[in-house]
Amino acid sequence: MIHFNKILCPYDLSDYAEEAIKYAVKLSDKNTEIVLLNVIQLPYIIDPNGFTYYDLKVDELKNDFEKAMTEKVENLKVKFPNHNFSYSIEVGSNPADVVLNYQKKENFELIVIGSHGRKGISRLLMGSVAESIMRDADCPVLIIKSK
Repeated sequence: MIHFNKILCPYDLSDYAEEAIKYAVKLSDKNTEIVLLNVIQLPYIIDPNGFTYYDLKVDELKNDFEKAMTEKVENLKVKFPNHNFSYSIEVGSNPADVVLNYQKKENFELIVIGSHGRKGISRLLMGSVAESIMRDADCPVLIIKSK
């Protein structure tokens, strides 16, 4: 069986991400580092002069997500005591780009990501973070489709 030293699991607190974690656990062992990555997506406004302004409540959001992610990782450590979990919180305007940059920077060998499984117009309008990651990643990507 293939051994992964580092698995990246983008985590947005959704049921889709929960499914991805289950697969990351199945593909790992006690020596594998599983990192849950939460991306705080910045809403931004471009003024008439072309300057970009971000809603600067990032510190508040980051504190809220720190609490949620700490609790999630602690629960995972209890549920899967033979696995190595940690988390990171990154900020950016495009979640797929943030995930891809983090994967490159930290040299992850696999990305396991949940997908909402939208189709048709909904998918066209909403886009797919998972699809963008799959298309541009430097490592294998396992997309877990919603049930």
